[in-house]
Parts: sequence; structure tokens; C-alpha cells
Amino acid sequence: MKKILSLVLTIFLIFCMAQTVFAREGDVTIAGAVMCPAVVLPEDPAPWQANAAAILRQVLSQVTGYSGNEVSDAKIFLDDPSVQPPSEKDGAYRIVQRGGDVYISGAGMRGTLYGVFGFLEEICGCRWYAADTNLIPQADAVQVPSGYMQEYTPFFEYCETDWAGWHDLMFSTANRMNGLAYRGIVPQAWGGGVGYLSAFAHTLTTQFCASDVYFQDHPEYFALHQGARTPNQLCLTNPDTIAVVTQEVLALLAQRHNAEDALQIVSLTQHDNTEFCTCDACKALDERNGSHAGSMITFVNAVADAVREAGYDNVAIDTFAYRYTRQAPTHVVPRDNVIVRLCSIECCFGHTMDDPGCAQNAAFMADLDAWSRICGRIYIWDYGTNYSETIHFFPNFNVLQRNMQIFHEHNVLGVYGEGNYYIDRCDGEFGALRNYLQCRLMADPYMDFDAQMNGFLRAYYGDGWPMLRTFINLCCEKSVTANRHAGIYDRSKGSLPALTSADVRRCDDLWQKAVVLAETDTQRAHVLRSQLCWRYWKASNSRREFSILRLPFARMQARDALYRDMLSFGIQSIGEGTRLRDLSACPALHLLRIPFCWTTLYDNAFWNWISPLVEKIYGLWTLQHPV
Repeated sequence: MKKILSLVLTIFLIFCMAQTVFAREGDVTIAGAVMCPAVVLPEDPAPWQANAAAILRQVLSQVTGYSGNEVSDAKIFLDDPSVQPPSEKDGAYRIVQRGGDVYISGAGMRGTLYGVFGFLEEICGCRWYAADTNLIPQADAVQVPSGYMQEYTPFFEYCETDWAGWHDLMFSTANRMNGLAYRGIVPQAWGGGVGYLSAFAHTLTTQFCASDVYFQDHPEYFALHQGARTPNQLCLTNPDTIAVVTQEVLALLAQRHNAEDALQIVSLTQHDNTEFCTCDACKALDERNGSHAGSMITFVNAVADAVREAGYDNVAIDTFAYRYTRQAPTHVVPRDNVIVRLCSIECCFGHTMDDPGCAQNAAFMADLDAWSRICGRIYIWDYGTNYSETIHFFPNFNVLQRNMQIFHEHNVLGVYGEGNYYIDRCDGEFGALRNYLQCRLMADPYMDFDAQMNGFLRAYYGDGWPMLRTFINLCCEKSVTANRHAGIYDRSKGSLPALTSADVRRCDDLWQKAVVLAETDTQRAHVLRSQLCWRYWKASNSRREFSILRLPFARMQARDALYRDMLSFGIQSIGEGTRLRDLSACPALHLLRIPFCWTTLYDNAFWNWISPLVEKIYGLWTLQHPV
């Protein structure tokens, strides 16, 4: 019987091996533990091609751990003319396995780089999640399936966020970000990018026709608002104003223009206030167009025409559809070298943009529809966090993908996701996750969102990641209703109103488990940093250890622990803005008040006066009740 069983087992193993060999027949092995890939570059390779080859070799060596010099029989050809990318758009690429070799061909300066990262993601399972978190799986060999093909064409011509983490060149290139507003110059070896030659925003009266240069001698260049000239906006119909701005734009282009770039942008954008011009000419033009965008687009068109006539074919003039200019005009159409940057600042970020039950989003969609009918180059300025209390949980994860799809489906060509450019001062929520998801959605709005989000959570937070996914889902679900919305300046106090006491206890348990299950010190630090948003919410809403049912000194102890942990993670500010949102050093504020009041905005003589007494009493109590 044993011999029979042994014979059966042997036959079974031989059959399995035969099946494995059969399944792999035709696959191409391009790297192994003692075999480096043979990467073939064009003659006189461009800097981005050489860098793409170096990245490919480096990461494949990390995957296989090869240390020898034997070269694979199979070759990887970069930008071989026999394989063309699917589009001429900068960043497009095609990967094919053919005749025992692999071909990666890209368009523009970024296509080859994107193709290499696409190959490493699809074939090797690599991911670049954050500046301190990458996934490089280990394998004895890297094989490419027979007949393999992958191709990609960018969905948007301009992709950028201002989260600090994406400025890393490896991260931003792997995740297909090409904007330069917050990175400055990116070397050609990393694909360059789409840059603003001017300042990024609010340039009228600050950079162009600057009020500190012209207002005193020429107040007529500036807006007539409430019966008086104001230096805070321009009169957009004054021919002299148009001439000054046109001359300044042309002077800027003469100094900084690069004909080799695919696209360069000059921003002509209103200052950040509502002091628009109401002179007879501006008023008449705006009334005819049903929007203050009537005078703005007419003004920008005049400058754009001069730029085109001067021969700057790769330059676009950018302007805002923001607050009072958000509605599209009815009788003027933007030139094809004009970018209209539509800003979603008034929107609800707890409902999708196309949710018909959300009034503010319905109004935004009407504006997006109108602009998409008259403008061929719409960009979106989107918002991704709470600017009043940035450390507070922002419940927009469940709308991120649909909103990006809506932008693409309305012919939007560029997206800027404002996160928190001040993250080094206020990084205490899920900023790295938001950054990654925004980047990936700009690269592909139709990606597998759950797979990307779960993959990030697993790598960044460790084995407790399902707890954090549950927390995120629960809070997003409990944050909005048909009548309750999520704005970018909402207060933490009173938010997440549908969380029951049982939900709060469950969230506490989820976070505690996530801390315990973190596998490394880095992952544990990530969990504890992100947990600050939950502790902050409890402190703002007097829940659990911050409950008013607890002894006053116990509540002080909980507040003190939160405040000190915020400092230990480098938190210096509660939200966006001036120093008034910076954390105060006055102990009485954080010992006695809710977190929104822990800032220099609430510093005054009274709190400074009582602080020594409060500290003394609290210190005596803590001696008897140590943590």
C-alpha cells in the first residue's frame, strides 16, 4: 500500500511540475538572484531615458537581490522605434513582450519614466506610497508573461497636489504627478513638468499691475468698489490696465520662456477678496454676461491674444472661476490658450459633486456644466482637508473617486488638489493617505480604489490596517446626511453627529488594536500620529476620557496628554492661516478649554494671569493621581 501511495504521489508531483512548466512556457525571465537585466537604450539617450534605465535596474536588483554580473538573455528596450506609445501626450506609454524581449516606449519626457514605473508596479508589485513607505516585493526571478501588453495615456495634462510628501522625486514620478508650482524646477532626468512662470495664484494687483507700484499715481487702473478705488482688485475694462498687464506678461515670457517645454502657464488670477470693479464699463459687461466672469474672461482673452501673436504657442494664460467669477459668462468664450481654473471652495465634500440632494454641489455642477460647454481647457482647484482645524478628521474619502471621474467626464484637463501645504506644522490626520489617493486618482480616476487604499493602509500602518479602514468608513458614513454637509471650514465640535456612544467605544477599540498590531516603530508612529485626529474629536466633543462626567482634573489630564502628544509629533498649528492659529504656550488654555481654543488666537492677559494658579493646582493633583 505504501508503495502504491508513493507512486501516486510521485505521479501527482510530476503532473503538477509539468503543469507549472506548461503554464510558464513563453514567459520571459528578465532578472534573477544572479542575473541582472539587459536594458537597451537608444543611441545618445536623453537624460530621462538614462534615468529610467537606472531606476529600472535599481529596483529590479532590490526585488531579486542580485549581486552578480551575468546578464539576462532577454532584453528590455527603452523607446525602441518598433514600438510606439498609444498617444503623443506627454506621459503616455506602451509596454509589450515580443520575441523573447520586453519593450517600454513613452511619449514626451515623462512617458518612458511612467512606463518603467508602470512595469515595476504591474510585473513586480512595487508601490511608492509615501516618502518613508515603499513596497518592493522580493522574488527569486522576475518574469514577464508571454504576449504581455500594458498601455497608458494620461487622463489630465496637469496633475498636482500641495501635500508636502509628494515633493519627493521618486514618489511624484512613480505616481505620475507633473505640476511644478510647489516643487520649482524638476530636472529633465525626472521628466520636467508643467510649470507656472508667474506666481501660482492671486497675481492681479500683487504681481501684475501691482498696487504698490501703480495705485498711488494711477488709481484708475484699479477697481471702483462701493464708490471708491481699491488697491485690491483691477479695473478689467480700462485699456491702460490691459496694456500694463500685457506688457508685464510679455516681459516675463521674454525672460523665462522655454520653447522646449510642452506647456508653460502664466496666472492672471483675481486677488483673494470680493472687491470687484463696479465702474460703468465693468458693470455693463458683467450684467450682459450674467457673471463677473464676463469682464474677467474678456480681459484675459486680450492678454492671451497678445501672447499668441508674439509666437508663444506653448504658453497658456490661466485665470480663476472663483467665488464671484465662478459662474460661466453667457456672451464671451475663453480663447483656446486660456485655462479656466474652477474652484470648488464652497462645495460639500461629504457628498459627491453630482449628488442631486446636495444644494451646494448641484450649484457647482451647474457651473461646471456651463464652463465645459464654452471652454476647452478647464482646470479644477479642488480641496482635500479641513482648513479651520486641519488635525480634525475630514470625511471625504467616500467621494474622492467619483469626484475625480466627474472632472474627467466634463473634459477637465488639469487638477490641483489643495491639501495642506503647511503639513509640516499640522500633520496629525490621514494626510499621507489622502496625498497618495489623490495622486493615483489623477493618474487614473477609474482605478480599483479599494485595492489602492487598502494597500496603502497595510504598508503604512501595519497589520492593524483593517481597523483603520473600518474607522474611516464609519466616520465618513456618520458625518453627513441629506441635510448635513462637510465643508472645509467646519468645526470639530458638533461634527460626526451620528456617532453613538457604542460607536465611540468601538472607535477607541479600533485604534487601540491598530497600535498593538503595528509591526515596526515607523508604522506605530504613523498610527499614533493619525490617532491624534480621533483624540482631538473626543476632546472637542467631550467624549470618553474628556467627558464632563469625569472629574475636572481627570479631564485636564486627558487634555494635557493630547496637547503634549501633539507637540511631540511636531504639531505647531491647529489649521491654516496666520500665527493666530498656532498652538499657544499658555497652559491654562489647554488645561481648561476645548482644543479649538488652544491657539494664540485666544491668548490674552486673563489666561496668562491665571495660568500659574491653574498649573499649581493641577500639579498638586497629578502628584496624587499619576498617569
